[in-house]
Amino acid sequence: MQAKKVKLIYNPAAGDKSFNSYLDKFLKQFQSAGFKVDIYRSMEPGDFAAGLENIDQSFEAVVIAGGDGSASEIVDLLQKKNIDLPLGIIPAGTANDFATFLGMTKNIENSVKRILDWNIKEIDIGRVNDRYFLNVCVGGIISQIAHGTETEMKNRLGKVAYYLQGLKELPNIKAMELEIETSQKVIEGDFLGFFIFNSKDAGGFKNIARLASIDDGLFDLLAVKTGNILKLSSAAADLFNGKEIKNENLIYLQDSYFKITIKNDKMEQHCDIDGEKGPAFPLEIELIPSAQKVFTA
Repeated sequence: MQAKKVKLIYNPAAGDKSFNSYLDKFLKQFQSAGFKVDIYRSMEPGDFAAGLENIDQSFEAVVIAGGDGSASEIVDLLQKKNIDLPLGIIPAGTANDFATFLGMTKNIENSVKRILDWNIKEIDIGRVNDRYFLNVCVGGIISQIAHGTETEMKNRLGKVAYYLQGLKELPNIKAMELEIETSQKVIEGDFLGFFIFNSKDAGGFKNIARLASIDDGLFDLLAVKTGNILKLSSAAADLFNGKEIKNENLIYLQDSYFKITIKNDKMEQHCDIDGEKGPAFPLEIELIPSAQKVFTA
């Protein structure tokens, strides 16, 4: 009888690199559950595709150990290669918003146990231009803050790092004149940035998109128009603490399709998807319902 097989792909440089010392325990847990583990160790950015080259019908799951960016990259590959296998996410990166939302924990042993419970859920995913993503697409000053925050600071300070970087960026804030087209209407104006959420969480903050669900067939858009900076800062503080916000310059709506165009900027601008650099504007973002199987707690 052929042994059950699972593919493990891990990024040895992810987060605080703690998964590297856990690898043998991971193997022991899966082997004790009757699995043969096929391992791919990432050696450089963008090489995950090589880890999926030998996937065939003998595999029952793919597990990625890394952060949001690693999980998003794997989902993009699974979709483009038409690999219909459930994905387990071990939260071993700097940011682990989506894995945490699925009920995984930084305690790797507990996360592996939860995957081995074999609770599988079909979830929605997004596609921005030609790139699939899991959790969030971001543009504007919000994206600049994410990429301007040093990895070491993120690891040490968590949410505080984003607050500190945000304060540094305030003098450099430049609004973007955007046209945001949804399936229902068109919104135009000067924006500081936007989030398009699949789940409720991003950047280590919980319940920002308070109505979001990963299987409702909808994205949640939060767009920030220019306005009184003190009122916006107060509203943003409430937002990042999971509170309902009431501010005329904060737009919150749900839809399954967005087309976002920059009207006033001839320089090439990129969005941020799941913590990594994404496609350049203009952006066409659509929700793909029930497209990916994942393990949940």
